[in-house]
This record gives sequence, C-alpha cells and structure tokens, in this order.
Amino acid sequence: MSIAFNIRLWSSGEPTRLTIRDEMIESVEPAEVRGSIDELDFAAPAFWDLQTNGRNGLSFADPSIDSERVAWIVREHVKLGEARICPTLISATESATLTGLRAIARACREHPDVAAAVLGIHLEGPYLSSLDGYRGAHDAEVMRDPTWEEFERFQDAAEGAIAIVTLAPEREGAIDFIKRLSNSGVVVAIGHTAADLATIDRAVSAGAKLSTHLGNGIASTLPRHPNPIWNQAGDDRLYASFIADGDHVDASTLRVLLRAKGDDRSITISDMSPLAGTAPGVYGAWEVTPSGKVLVAGTPYLAGSCRDQFDALAFLTGVVGVPIDRAIRSTTINPARLLGRPEPKIEPGEPANLVRFRVVFDPSTRLNRVVRSRSIDDK
Repeated sequence: MSIAFNIRLWSSGEPTRLTIRDEMIESVEPAEVRGSIDELDFAAPAFWDLQTNGRNGLSFADPSIDSERVAWIVREHVKLGEARICPTLISATESATLTGLRAIARACREHPDVAAAVLGIHLEGPYLSSLDGYRGAHDAEVMRDPTWEEFERFQDAAEGAIAIVTLAPEREGAIDFIKRLSNSGVVVAIGHTAADLATIDRAVSAGAKLSTHLGNGIASTLPRHPNPIWNQAGDDRLYASFIADGDHVDASTLRVLLRAKGDDRSITISDMSPLAGTAPGVYGAWEVTPSGKVLVAGTPYLAGSCRDQFDALAFLTGVVGVPIDRAIRSTTINPARLLGRPEPKIEPGEPANLVRFRVVFDPSTRLNRVVRSRSIDDK
C-alpha cells in the first residue's frame, strides 16, 4: 500500500511531497503548494526518549512488573509519537532492580515491536547522592556505592541491554566504575549529585558523557557559583538532558542552559512518571495535582513529569523560543549521537517512523502552540 501527502520538512521548512509504501519512505520530493505553506503540517522523525519511567499507573520499576506490562507501557509511548525509548529503572534494592531488568529483556525477546522501540535500559541509580534535595524522589535507604560485581549481575539480567547509567561521581569507587562502564560501551551520566568541580572533571575525564536532567535532582538552595549545575553546564565535553515540561525548569533558566550546551549537545527527555495519564489524586507516596504536576505527596518536590515529548516540543518552541529544527534535533539526532546509533532521517529507504504537527499562533497568549496530527498518513 502506498500513500502520498504534502508536508513541511522539519529541517528546512520546505514544502515536500512524501510517499510511503509498506511503512517505509519511498520518495521525498519538492512539492508545489497552492496558498500558504503555513497550512501544511511539519513532519519529523518520531521522538527518542532516553528517560521514561512508565505510564498510566504502571512503572518499569514496580517490583511485580512482568514482560506483558512492559510491552503495554512501551506501546503506549509509541502511540505518543516516541519511536525509540529507554525504559528507566530508579534506585531500588538489587532484587527489585533485577526483576525490572529481566522483565524488560523478556519483553524485547517476546515482542519484535517492543525490541524495535527499546534503545536500551537507563539505570538511574542506585549509585546516587543520598543527601536530601540531591536525591530527589529516590529512596535514600537503597542508595549505595557502585560495585562492578553488582553491575555485572544487572547487565546479565538485562541480557546486555543497559545502555545508560546515571550516578553521582562523588560516591566511593565511582571514578573507577565510570571507566569500566565507559570501556564496556555504556553511556555514563552524572545526576543527583553534589559533586564539586574537581570531581566532575575527574568523572568526565574517566568517560562520563551526559548530565541527567540538568537543573533538577539537586538541592533547592545552592551557592550562587560554583555549584553542580554551572560546573556541568560549563563543561563542553558533556551532553545534557532537560525535562522541558515547564515545571522542572522555567523558561528563562532553560533558555540559558540550552545556550550553554548548544545545538549539538542538548537532549530533551520526558522523565515521564508512571502516573502520567492518571487522574489528579494521591497515589500512595505520590500525588498528581490538578495542574498535572507529579509530586512526592504532601511536599512541593517534583517526582517525574506527566508531559510527553509533544508537550516538550510545544514548550520549547512556543515559550522558550527554540526554533523547530533545533527542538526536533534535541529529541532525535542528539540522542542518537550520544548513544552511537544511526541518526533518524526522512529519506528514501528509511522507516516511516514519523510525527506530524502544525505550529499555530494563539492570539490569546501571543505564543505559538503545537497541534499534533492523529497519524502520519492523515491527508
């Protein structure tokens, strides 16, 4: 089956005739358009999300998670326009982490569509700072120093699928651990850390490549400078991921941090909470507010996001003022480069893993907003 339609390419804004056959891109050609090109949807590679914890009440880190529930979560993300994701496991006991790793690995073995969508597993902890503020919503009681023996058990359970490990480099043995992770092909990320400049420098020299959700997972009161945010923002060797939901980092701060990291080293993540998609209310230790924030219940502390990558695109372009091509780059090309994977492209012979959206000026707010299309083949 073949379909063809006119769109605007995300990278150039040029009107383009796109033909898809059997879920592959067959041709990409210039299009003649009557009227304004502003009436055309943009098309871009479907989003990559390097940090997502679950959805609709299901968590990858749930101690009772199984492969079928993993598959359901992954497919829900695909419906949201995310072609590739890193299921993320937060700090937990060794047995709970092993359960999650095995469930994700089994889901990839049993379901080809899940395997195609899963880039690898993101292990966020348990090797993080246990200090209040820096640990965020992670449980201080399960924080511990890294050991290679434990990580080998984790990677065996994951069937080699752990792709990213976020840790605090000030923990005992962390620098040598970073070297071994990096040499094994795992991307090391710095996060939930109170490390000073010298420790961050040693971590990056040892192989760390990423700052996890820069600006978050940190104490609310810090020295003006230096502090772990500026120390990482100022290191040009590090990529940085950002939660662009409007709650975790305000527009002005995010604008500054994006400028520090530049077009090539900024990555947008959802850090989607397992409570994303649920109604407002208190769910055990967590709370979803009427405005859509996820909090540690009874506190003002954020515990993940309810927003998806389309929401991030809208915030980046409409509020922060990031051009469309740069915003898309942060959730497609840059994650691929960080992980050493082929970059997603809109070219003949590439899979038709695409998203469509329109940018509309809203007179009531005097800001652009993103209107998502139902599917890539809507006429």
